[in-house]
Amino acid sequence: MTTDRRDNDDPFGTGRLRAATLDAWRSSPTRLVEDSNAEDDLVTVGYRDRLFTELAVNAADAAAVSNSPARIAVWLDDRELHVANTGAPLSADGVRSLVALRASAKSDDTAAGVIGRYGVGFTATATVADHVEIRSTTGSIRFDRADTVAAVRNSGISLRDDASVPLLRLAWPVEAAPAADFDTDVVLGLTPDVDAQALLSDIAAQAPDLLLSLEAVESITLPDRSFRIERTEFDAAEEDGAQLGPDSSARRLRVFVDADGAERVYASWLEVTHTRDGVVNRWLAPQSDAAVAARPVRGVLYAPTATDIELGLPARIITSLPPTPDRRRLLPDVDIASAAAGYADLLRIVEPSDRLALLPASHRIAGLDDARLTEAVVDEVRDAPWLPAAEGPDLVPSRATLLVGLTDELADVLGDLFADLVHPDLSTSSSLVALERLGVTPIGLAALADRLVGVDRPASWWQRLYAALAPLVPTAREVEELAALPVPRADGRMNIGARGLSVVATSRPLRWIRTVDPDADHPLLERLGVQRLSVAEALADDGLRALVEDEEAVDDEDAIDDEDSTLLDEIVELLVADPAADAPEWLSRMTLPADGEWRSADELLLPNAPLLSVLVDDHPFGIVDDELVARVGVDVLRRIGVGWGFTTVSDEFPTAPDHDLPDEEFWWDGLADLPETLTAVRDLDLVDDERWPEALTLLARDESLESVLADRQGYTAWWLRHQAEIDGHALGWYRAPSESALAGVRDVLDHPYADSLAAALGGSDVESVADADTLLHNLADPAREVSAGAASTTYAAIVRACRHGIVEPMDLAVPERVRAVSGRAVTDAMVIDRPWHVQVVDADAMVVFASANADDAALLADILDVPTSSEVLSAVVASEGEPSTAADTDAVLFTALSGRAVDGEVRVHDDLVVTVARDGESVDVSLDWWVDDRGITHLRRRTRR
Repeated sequence: MTTDRRDNDDPFGTGRLRAATLDAWRSSPTRLVEDSNAEDDLVTVGYRDRLFTELAVNAADAAAVSNSPARIAVWLDDRELHVANTGAPLSADGVRSLVALRASAKSDDTAAGVIGRYGVGFTATATVADHVEIRSTTGSIRFDRADTVAAVRNSGISLRDDASVPLLRLAWPVEAAPAADFDTDVVLGLTPDVDAQALLSDIAAQAPDLLLSLEAVESITLPDRSFRIERTEFDAAEEDGAQLGPDSSARRLRVFVDADGAERVYASWLEVTHTRDGVVNRWLAPQSDAAVAARPVRGVLYAPTATDIELGLPARIITSLPPTPDRRRLLPDVDIASAAAGYADLLRIVEPSDRLALLPASHRIAGLDDARLTEAVVDEVRDAPWLPAAEGPDLVPSRATLLVGLTDELADVLGDLFADLVHPDLSTSSSLVALERLGVTPIGLAALADRLVGVDRPASWWQRLYAALAPLVPTAREVEELAALPVPRADGRMNIGARGLSVVATSRPLRWIRTVDPDADHPLLERLGVQRLSVAEALADDGLRALVEDEEAVDDEDAIDDEDSTLLDEIVELLVADPAADAPEWLSRMTLPADGEWRSADELLLPNAPLLSVLVDDHPFGIVDDELVARVGVDVLRRIGVGWGFTTVSDEFPTAPDHDLPDEEFWWDGLADLPETLTAVRDLDLVDDERWPEALTLLARDESLESVLADRQGYTAWWLRHQAEIDGHALGWYRAPSESALAGVRDVLDHPYADSLAAALGGSDVESVADADTLLHNLADPAREVSAGAASTTYAAIVRACRHGIVEPMDLAVPERVRAVSGRAVTDAMVIDRPWHVQVVDADAMVVFASANADDAALLADILDVPTSSEVLSAVVASEGEPSTAADTDAVLFTALSGRAVDGEVRVHDDLVVTVARDGESVDVSLDWWVDDRGITHLRRRTRR
C-alpha cells in the first residue's frame, strides 16, 4: 500500500496543481461538471478501446526522448494491471500535461519520433480503472476517484452523492518505485466490472500490430508470452534486382513470439519506407515464411497506430500523416492520397507471382477515404515499371499489352497465332479487372474466333482449345468477344457460337434441345452460352413449353397421336433420372388420358387423392386412367401436375389479378405494392363448407405449403381469413393459441393445427368493418377477461384502421360498454387524451391506448360514443409556482424519471395541488406534474433548496 508524501516531498508540485484545479472548480460552478463530462466523453467515445495502444504510444515516445528502444511489460498483480516501460521517466511537464485536458508536454521538437502531442491519450486508463499510479524513477503520482470526491467536498464544493468527478484532474505524490529494470510503471486498479483476463487477452492480440506500428518499441512481454520484432534492412537491387526510387528503402520485419520458452516466427513482412514532401510512408506486405502464418492484414489506416479509417488495400500502410487527437481519423486538412507514395516500390520487392495479389480492387473499397487512397495508389502504380514480362525487364502497365490467362497449353494449341505477352504466371483470370484498371490492354478474342471459322479439326481438338482458352474468359466482355467461336454439334454440324446449344443431364436425345458433341464438351462452353442443363432446367426449357402448348391447343382428340405419347415418355424419363427435380408449373397443362379423353394434368386427380375427401361432390376434376398410373407411377404424375393434395399457382413479378383464383381481384385491390412473387393455393373455393376442418388439416400437413400459409399478406392466408368458415365464423374471427396478446379479444380456433394456421387467423390488425365490430363487441362483453394491454392494443388497431381508410368510423356499431384500463367492461368512461389526466381518473372510468396525439384519442372517443377526458375534466393549479425552464434540474429529473420531455414554460411547486372538477364536483389533488390549459408544465419540486 502506498502513502502520500508530505507537501514538501512533492517533486512534481501536485499540491499546487490540485489547489489550482480546486480553485477553478470553486470559482466556476459548472467547471467541475464540464471537466467530468469532457473526461467521460474521452472515455466512452475517443478512447473507449485504446487503453494499451495509448500506453504503448507513451512508451514509444519515452523511448524516442531517451534515444533507446523501448521494452514494455504487462502483468497482473491481483486486481492491479501493470504496464511498465523503459525510456525517459516522468517529468514535471508530463505531470502538468496529465492533469490538464488537451494540454500535452510533448512537442514536435522534443525528440524525433514522438507520436503523442495532444495530452489526452492517458485518459484511456479511466476506461478500466478508478485508481491509477504512475511510478517512475524521478518520482511517482497517483490518481484516485474516491480521493478526488473527498478533496472536492473538503474544499467546500457542493457535490451530490451520485455526482461524477474526473479521475485524472487531481494527482497526489506517492513513494512507490517502478518495477525493476523499468523506468516507468503504470498501475491500474481495475474496476469490478473489468474482466482482467479478457483485458490481457486483448492486449496480447494488439501486441504484434503495435510492434509493427511503433518503431521505438522492440518488445512486449505478457505473463504467458512475449513478442519482439526484428527489423533488417536489405538492398533490393542486389538481392532481387528491384530498382527502388531514391526516396525508398526496404526492410524485412519479423515478429517473434515466445510461449513456454519456445520462440518462433509469429509473422513476417516485407516493408518499403518512402519519404516524399516530409511524409513518411511505410508499406508492408505479409509474407508466408513464418512458422505461424502471418495474420491477415488489418483493413485500417495506421497513423502510426490503428485508426478507424477502413481500407480494402491488400497491404498495410503506416504513415506519418497527422491524426486527430483521438487517433481515429486524419486531420481534416490532411490529404490521405499522400499515403500512396511508395506502393510501386513495394510491388517491386515482392515475388512476381505475388504482385497481382497486392493490386487494389474496387470491390474492396470501404469508404470515401479508402476510395481516395486507392485511386492514388492506382495512379502510383499505373505509370511505374513493375509488371513482370514474359521476357525482359518489368513493364509499365499503362503501356503493356497482354493476353489474360496466357498458358503453355494455349500456346501449344494455337501455335504461332499469338506472340508472347505478360508473364504467364501473372496472366490469370482473377487479374483482369485490376490490370485493366491500370491501363493494360488485353488483345481481343473476337479475332481469334473469326480465324477459327472453317477450321476442320476433330471434336477432341476443339475440346483442347476450349480447355486452353478457359483462363482467358474471366468476364462477360470476353464471353461476348467469343460469341462466334465455332462449336461442333452432336449431329455432325458446326455451330457458329455456343448460344442455343445445350448439354443435358441424360443420355436420351430430346427433340426440343440442340446438343454439343460430347467429345468437344468443356466447362468453358457454359460461360460462352451452352446450357448445361439439369433435369429441372431441361423440363423448364421454352422448347418443351412450346410443344406442350401446341398440344394443349389441339381441340380434336383424334389429332393427339403417338408423338404425344413419345413426348410424355421423354418427360417421364427425365423425371425418373432425377427424382428430386422440380417440374415447371406450366407442365401441368400437358394432356393426359383420363376417363376416355385427353385433359390437362392440372384438371386431373389421382385415384384416392386426399383432396377428393374435402371437395364438393360436383367438383370439375377428372380422374387419371389407372393404366397410366400403373405405367408411369404416382410420384411422376404428381410432379407433372396431376392433383393429390392442394396445388399452387406461382408467378414471378405478377402485374394483374389474372391467375384464375377466387376473389383474387379483391385481394389485389388491397395490396399496397405489387408482389415480387405470387404463390397461392388454388381451388380453395371448391372445398365443401362442412369439410373445412379436414381441409385445414390437409393444408397444414403439406410441408410444401408451409411458407404460403405463413405469409399473412399473401393471397392464401387472406382468402382463408375471409372465406373459410368453421362453426359459422370466418377464420379471421379466431386467433391462434400462441397469440396470447389477443386473449379475450378473439377466441382460439379449436383445431389441432391452429398455430400453423396463425397467418390465416385474426391478428392484431383490423381488416374490415365486420372485424372491427367483432373486436368492439368482444371488448364490451363483461363476461370476457381482457387485459389492459390487450384492450389498448385492440383500440389502437381500430383507430389505425380508420386512419388508413380501411374502416369508416360512421360504419361501426357503438358498443354498449367499453373496456376500461382496469380490465372491466364499463358503461361510464372517458378516453384519456391528455396523459396527465391519468393521475386523477379512476382506473374503472378511463380508456387508455397507445397513441401519438390527442386526435386519435378523440377519434376513439367518437367511435365508442364516450367523451374524452379533456371534455369531462376541468382543472386549476392551486398556486402559480416558481418559474423555471426545461433545462433546469427539476425538469431534467422529471424527464429522466418519466421519459417525457418538457417543452415550453415550466413552473415548480413545493406541493403541486390541482383542483379537478367533474360534473359540478371538485376535489384538490396533490400530484407530481400537470399541464394546464395554457400549456404550462407544473412540476413537484424534487431538489432541496
